[in-house]
Amino acid sequence: MTPGLRRGVELFNSGRYWDAHEVWEHEWMPDRKGPEAGFYKGLIQVAAGCLHYSRRNRRGAVNKWRSGADYLRPYLPDNRGISLAPLVNSIDGFLDAMGGRGWPELVMPIIA
Repeated sequence: MTPGLRRGVELFNSGRYWDAHEVWEHEWMPDRKGPEAGFYKGLIQVAAGCLHYSRRNRRGAVNKWRSGADYLRPYLPDNRGISLAPLVNSIDGFLDAMGGRGWPELVMPIIA
């Protein structure tokens, strides 16, 4: 795991989703069209979805979580030292929960 990827995970796990997004974007930029592009885009979008959720923006959370999980699926079950399957499973559950009428009280995932 690169130092930047590790730092993004630490920020994400501490609830600093915007900062994690920024660190991962910096890691992704040199190889935007390379084989790891979808992996980084997935992490970035999942972080953005968590930020939207924390701001009670249902549409933003759902859109970013859905696209983030879809970007990560080809890299399952793990990639670059990150266990992605539990993260994607959590996001899939969040998407189901967000389909209801009320605001679901969700516990944001931790990346292992």
